[in-house]
Amino acid sequence: MKIVLLDEAQERFEAEDRWWREHRDAKELFVTEFEEVLRQVASTPGIGQRYRRARGKLIQRVLMKKTRCHVYYFRDTARDVVEIHSIWGARRRRGPAL
Repeated sequence: MKIVLLDEAQERFEAEDRWWREHRDAKELFVTEFEEVLRQVASTPGIGQRYRRARGKLIQRVLMKKTRCHVYYFRDTARDVVEIHSIWGARRRRGPAL
């Protein structure tokens, strides 16, 4: 499946990547783990756990285990596309506004 990052996801990716580069020794870890999750979701889009419905779409999420961030996405089987909606720290008490 084709992967599409929505604007919110692109902004969150850039913010998280910047934070990891400024605050962690493993500066590439966030990008490396995110790329791996994208490969997994593209090849097996059903791997994510169901999160909730947002604007009529069933949003799923996958945990990036090392960086403790969730990747929130929608699998559009009709268009053969996975839309990445957001990336959000799992330690936060609530999920992102989708």
